[in-house]
Amino acid sequence: MAVNTNGHLWIYCLNVGQGDSTVVATPGGNILIFDAVNPKKIISLLDDLNVDNDDPIEQIVVSHPHLDHYSGANGLLNNYNQVAGLTLSSLWRVDDTTPKYNNIINTAVSKKIPLHFQAGYSQLYPDESPVADPETLLVELLGPSNHFIEDLFQSGDLDTNHYSIIGRLNWQGFRMVIAADAQMESWAHFDSEQMLDASCTVLRAAHHGSANGTQFERVNRLSPRLIVVSSDPDGKDEIPDLIGSAVFLRFTALSNPPLVALTDNQVGPKTGSIKIDVSPSGNFDVFHYGDGRKENIDLNNPVPLDVANNPTDWKALTQAKMP
Repeated sequence: MAVNTNGHLWIYCLNVGQGDSTVVATPGGNILIFDAVNPKKIISLLDDLNVDNDDPIEQIVVSHPHLDHYSGANGLLNNYNQVAGLTLSSLWRVDDTTPKYNNIINTAVSKKIPLHFQAGYSQLYPDESPVADPETLLVELLGPSNHFIEDLFQSGDLDTNHYSIIGRLNWQGFRMVIAADAQMESWAHFDSEQMLDASCTVLRAAHHGSANGTQFERVNRLSPRLIVVSSDPDGKDEIPDLIGSAVFLRFTALSNPPLVALTDNQVGPKTGSIKIDVSPSGNFDVFHYGDGRKENIDLNNPVPLDVANNPTDWKALTQAKMP
């Protein structure tokens, strides 16, 4: 049974602490999942959207093999009987993948789920056949090229984060970039390929708002109206770090600032999971649920989120990071 979105595009950026989990319900009622942490929370959300075990999941994308992006993927594959496709990063230069990550591949093979290892550029049209029509949701997947990975390997700079797949949703003039753990070298690579020239409406910030993935000039060039930072500033990696927090603080000082929201917010009221509701006109509204990282979302109590009532105090967070 398709999700009844009333022809809207719904995007849920889940609060899972330091980690990424994004659930997309398309205008046609199909489900896409970008990265998966805390499968119980994802399953609870899908249950509330009336998706049961035998309903199809159009695509699960695992951006790269770090636990804070894939730890829930195997649970989803085992819970849903009709996953139409699984996309993983291409790992031909990595030797330290963990058994848990390999289990995702093994489960997909055993359930005969089509596997795609992303290198370079590809497109998905989850709602219908590919057509050059703005009324059709286009999902773009940007993976690093072989020569990019080889160059980093030869220079001794290759990191697993460099394998991150970047997702981009395009519909009715709305554009969202889901940056996973893209590093500054990744941004430069995609710039050289002219793959990220276009601005975006929403940015899911790279690498949880760390300095390695967040630079004011790069984000400003994308000129998003909403930036979602998915992390736990009190977690073991303490990200967003000082530089990332200062970058987001700088955005809030602009004359026409974007909304910059941290999902797992320890300063002031909790933001929690965020829902972006895009209408067929391309306009969008933003809501948050105030849930903790281990709490399910109560879809009955959405709270509007905007620049005026954003609970993320970037000034206080930046000051707390100061040595």
